[in-house]
Amino acid sequence: MTQEPTSPGQGSNPSAFNFSLMSICFSHYNEKARWAMDYYSIPYTEYRSLPILHMLSMFKFRAKTHPTSGTPFVTPHLTVTPAASDEEDVKITMNDSSKILEFLSDRFSAPPNKTATSTSSPPLNLYSNNSETKAKIVALEERFGTIIGPNVRRLVYSELLCHCPKSVGQSLGQHGNVGALQTWIWTWFFSFFSWVLMRFIRITPESAERSKDILKREFEHLSRVLESGPPGPAYLVGNKFTAADLTLASLGALLVGVTQEDGYGAWVPSLSALRPEAQEFLTELRKTTAGQHILECYRLHRGEKAEGSSYGYSFFGWW
Repeated sequence: MTQEPTSPGQGSNPSAFNFSLMSICFSHYNEKARWAMDYYSIPYTEYRSLPILHMLSMFKFRAKTHPTSGTPFVTPHLTVTPAASDEEDVKITMNDSSKILEFLSDRFSAPPNKTATSTSSPPLNLYSNNSETKAKIVALEERFGTIIGPNVRRLVYSELLCHCPKSVGQSLGQHGNVGALQTWIWTWFFSFFSWVLMRFIRITPESAERSKDILKREFEHLSRVLESGPPGPAYLVGNKFTAADLTLASLGALLVGVTQEDGYGAWVPSLSALRPEAQEFLTELRKTTAGQHILECYRLHRGEKAEGSSYGYSFFGWW
C-alpha cells in the first residue's frame, strides 16, 4: 500500500473519495473485496478482466504496488482518491482483499462510541473495536485465506478448465462479465489460456484431489465450530457477522453453488452445468452446517452495490 497523506478516518463519508477496483470478474478473492465495498455502501467503479488478460488491464499499476506474494498483476486492486483532488501523490492503493476489507472497515464503519441505529447509519466495524475479539477474527481470516482460498481456486479451475464442456469455461467471459473484446479473445484462445493457467496454478488430478480432501475436512471442522457456538445466531466469532464470516462466505461461495442470483458479484455457472461428480461433491458441502452458513450470510448480509457504482471499460468501451 502506498503512503496515506489524506487517509480517511473511522466514520468517514465515502462520498468524499473516488474508488476504483480492478478485478478478475469471477475470482472469489475479488468477490471478498466487492462484498466489503457493498457492505459499507461505497460507490465504486469496477474494471473487470479475465485471467491472463488482466495483466494488460493491470499493466500501468504493476510498479506502483508491491504484493507480498504472487505477481505484480495481482487483483483485487483498489485505488482511493480524494474527490477534490486528482493529484497522483494523494492516492491510496492496495492489492490484497484482506487489506482492502480492513481498510474499509477501519475508515467507514460506525465510530466505537456509536451504533448502527438505522439504515442510513454506517455498519459496525467488521473486525470489532475490541482487540481480543479482533485477534480471533483476524486469525480466522488468515486461516481461510491459507486453507480455503487457494484450494477453492485449484478445484474450481480444475473443473472449469479440464472437466466441463469447453463452452462452460468459455461462458466465464460472457454474460456481461467483461467487455466485448475480452469476450472474443477468451472464447477463441480458451484452450491456450487453460493450458497456461493449469501450469501456473500447478493443477494436476492429484493436486485437485488433495484440494477436495482439504476442503471437505475444513467444512467438517467449521460445521463443528458453528454447531458448538453459544445460543442465538450462529456466527464464527460472538453472535454477530464479522470479517471472519464474510471471508468464509466469499471464499467458499463457489463451493456451495452461490450464483449471481444469490448475490455473487459476477456471473458464474450453476451447479447443473458441472459434471455429476462435481455436483455431488459441492452438494455435499452445501448441506453441511458450514455450507448453510455461507448461504445464510449471502442471504442476510451480501447487499447490493451502492447507488453511483458502475462498471468501467477501456479501449473505447471494448475492454
